[in-house]
Amino acid sequence: MPQNLWNDADARKLPDLEGLVYRSNMLGRDRSVVNIYGGNTSAKLKMTDHVGRTVEVLAVKASGSDVLTIVEKGFALLRLDEIKPLFQRKAMTDEEMTAYLERTAFEPGRPRQSIETLLHAFVPHPHVDHTHPDALISIMCTQDAEAQARAIYGERMAYVPYIRPGFALSKWIGGKVRENPNIECVVMGKHGLVTWGPDSLSVRSRVIPARCLIPAGVTSLE
Repeated sequence: MPQNLWNDADARKLPDLEGLVYRSNMLGRDRSVVNIYGGNTSAKLKMTDHVGRTVEVLAVKASGSDVLTIVEKGFALLRLDEIKPLFQRKAMTDEEMTAYLERTAFEPGRPRQSIETLLHAFVPHPHVDHTHPDALISIMCTQDAEAQARAIYGERMAYVPYIRPGFALSKWIGGKVRENPNIECVVMGKHGLVTWGPDSLSVRSRVIPARCLIPAGVTSLE
């Protein structure tokens, strides 16, 4: 079962970006929640640019990073105000998306952002996690995945069937969250869980322990 490794006293001492590192490392320490090189974490932060302006920045796990070992330099930093207008687009290829996001870099020399960056940008909350809890994936690979998800989460969730990561999935999830302000998570068929919150503690606590994911009548996930 996933263990609660969070130390709130330690976390509250950390500046914003270091707090994101801490949250990411804690998630990565339990491979039943985030597999190797899997998942993404992000935070929307206020930073000062090279000419002294306050800028809203999306700090998001870079492509190829592992949340267990990621450090501050392992996050891409992107200008969020330049990304937000993309939500109004109807479609975007992976190549177009990658080229566009490269132009929004807040700080040169950072690693390239993940293919799921827009998922984090389009969810209108300060802190967002995309994880792959083993127990949830086991259930989301069944034929009646949406019904099983609804039995677990009820009205606290939105559900999206599997499509490959990219612009369409990001916009789909962002739209679900915007249309349903009272939900707490988005469950993705065959893919994982998206959670969010106003701070690192609240978003981390929504990655629900595996024992809470077992539907009524199921005694084992083995």
